[in-house]
Amino acid sequence: MSLAEQLIGQVINNFEIQDVIGRGGMGLVYRAYHPDLQRYAAVKVMRPELANQPGFYERFLQEARTAARLEHPNIVDVINFGRFGDSFYLMMDYIDGPSLRQLIIEHRDGLPLWDAAQIFWQIADVLIYSHAQGVLHRDLKPDNILLTHSIRPNRPYRAVVTDFGLVKLVQNSILETQEGISVGTPAYMSPEQCRGEDVDGRTDIYALGVMLYEAVTGQRPYPIRGLFDAAKFHASGKLIAPRALNSAIPLPLDILIRRMLIPDVSRRIGSAAEVVDALQELITILSKSADGGPVTSRLQRRITQEGKLPRVHLEKTVAEEEEPSTPAATSGEAPIAPFYIQVAYQEEWEDKMYPLSSAPVQVGRLASSSIVLDRPDRYISKKHCEIVIEEGRVLIRDLGSTNGTILNDEKLKPNIFHEWPPGVEVRLGPFTLALRTDKEVNALPSPPAEGAPPRAPTTKIHFYHFLSCVEAIPTRLPLAPDRALVIGRAADCDMVLDHPHVSKHHCRIQLGEAGPEIVDLRSTNGTFLNEQRLPAHVPIPWKDATTINVGPFTVTLEDHTPQTS
Repeated sequence: MSLAEQLIGQVINNFEIQDVIGRGGMGLVYRAYHPDLQRYAAVKVMRPELANQPGFYERFLQEARTAARLEHPNIVDVINFGRFGDSFYLMMDYIDGPSLRQLIIEHRDGLPLWDAAQIFWQIADVLIYSHAQGVLHRDLKPDNILLTHSIRPNRPYRAVVTDFGLVKLVQNSILETQEGISVGTPAYMSPEQCRGEDVDGRTDIYALGVMLYEAVTGQRPYPIRGLFDAAKFHASGKLIAPRALNSAIPLPLDILIRRMLIPDVSRRIGSAAEVVDALQELITILSKSADGGPVTSRLQRRITQEGKLPRVHLEKTVAEEEEPSTPAATSGEAPIAPFYIQVAYQEEWEDKMYPLSSAPVQVGRLASSSIVLDRPDRYISKKHCEIVIEEGRVLIRDLGSTNGTILNDEKLKPNIFHEWPPGVEVRLGPFTLALRTDKEVNALPSPPAEGAPPRAPTTKIHFYHFLSCVEAIPTRLPLAPDRALVIGRAADCDMVLDHPHVSKHHCRIQLGEAGPEIVDLRSTNGTFLNEQRLPAHVPIPWKDATTINVGPFTVTLEDHTPQTS
């Protein structure tokens, strides 16, 4: 029996190891299951020869703590870490979806450009956050990028980055000199990393450039088989331009990739924010199809609906058990009924409807939740409940919340799915959730339109003003003339600030005739410019200061308007 097989069936931190889902230079990754919480986790068990190195535990502890303190919706959450037998383990959230490597293999001529821009925009935004925290990844590669269902209403899916900082564990180890072991993955290592020099955020940008090149062309920039090849090819800079391999690649994207792959670190793109800006512009240009309609992502269904784990146990009533099961659809998939969720706070209903799909919908206080419910009274848990559609039925389960999930005036048992029939309301503290059918939603009066959506640009768009905040999600956004940016705590805001002192929709930033303007949206704690609290719903010119205060956060306005003589 192999070492990998010996661990199958063993229990770590109440999670039972089920099977191997990944192998790497540092160890094996297992899928594990907690029967009481009905939750999956990914468990990385380090190689024993690594764990036995002097000082490894101290380095492991430091890197595990670093990974655990990174809080970003596109970074995998670290659940636990510790010693297991003769080695150590790191336990993370299980991400149910394909890796970027799988998608590249499936698209040998390159991913659709709009999808590639969406995926790498999210990864680059992670780098803005992690680099601001002083944390480098050092081993970015398609295997460490997982794609799963979106938790934001304006994203088709979510790109999740794993293994932050773990490659540092083998630095200064005797294993570096052994055959087949290197710090990082040679095909994606920057020239300075290949030479063993000190690195900064630009080494992650180089690796991101290699991945982006591979994603849009279907092949890597260099034929690298080991560390020797990596040192030679990466330092040469002699690569085939991406557009020569895929003529559909726009010239700005071709230039961006080549700037990310400049061997001279002093001439390479210096920050992930610059990559985000370029990809944001590309997404804007590509966001309309050739016939003028919205882009439809061919990858969204692949990422969010296929390869799912078996659904956990659904508690049935006696009447349900006596009824024969409904035959499956001939296509092999149960049809998904069109349902929406409407939210009320203290019996005041919002106009917004949250559509349900096959992807789970998480409700809670976190800004990363699909539906964010947050008020100063704090009756809602960070992860309160989850809603899914299975075989045409809407199911809801409480996620172990403090104050409970109430269905039919009955508090649900934690972590057990119950059917939620239309016409029955769910209560979560001061909030009420109502399940609306497609017919009910269509019968509702439409809210007043704020203006027709802008037409797709046919020429290059120039963004001269940018909002930035290190703690925000995303950390940086361009301010366009035809679109205001809303800052707040709700997941549907353009820039999300997760804090109880930030209102759900706190303020709006827009471009007026004289330049950027700030509009406070009647926030509870106010929006401050030059230490002065702004009046509600009055456009105030943003001048004589580069920052505003929103709750405990500082939001900066970057003005790159060309100066005229």
